[in-house]
Amino acid sequence: MNDTRNEIIRIGSELIRSVGYNAFSYADIAKVLNIKNAAIHYYFPTKSDLGEEIINRNIDAFSNLIIRWKTLSYREQYYNYIHLHDSFIDHHWLCIVGALAPSFDSLPENMRQKLSTLINIILDWLTELLDKGKKSNNFSFSESPKIKALTVYSTLLSTLQMTKVLRDNTVYLNIQEELLKI
Repeated sequence: MNDTRNEIIRIGSELIRSVGYNAFSYADIAKVLNIKNAAIHYYFPTKSDLGEEIINRNIDAFSNLIIRWKTLSYREQYYNYIHLHDSFIDHHWLCIVGALAPSFDSLPENMRQKLSTLINIILDWLTELLDKGKKSNNFSFSESPKIKALTVYSTLLSTLQMTKVLRDNTVYLNIQEELLKI
């Protein structure tokens, strides 16, 4: 795949995670890459095309991770999931869902559909993992696996946001520690 295209996607993803989708333009990407806006439009005619590709990359990345994790125990998979965004903390980034969800209603339809797909993939996988882990006595929690998955996922999303705002990494680390007590 073209290096310029990949760099556009990488920079666009970083901008979404750091400042949000509505707060950057192709000019911001062009400046970082020292290219003209037209070069970005060549690969992504609209900003929503770029946004959709960024979400697709996240869908593919998560799907590949859970395939690799299948050979691990339920606890190891859960641990990996809870630590999935560790590298974001020092950059004060949000995950793609946490960055895009607050502006969901203002996103183009193609991005709203892809974002919903990504969220459902994550929640379905996490619910199944928690269900299997609970049934095999690897996990202990009182709520249904679906409610637990929603609680864990929403806690991680909000923890990344609070850590970004407070600029205090211990918030994230302390919440992770609590989520691992399952």
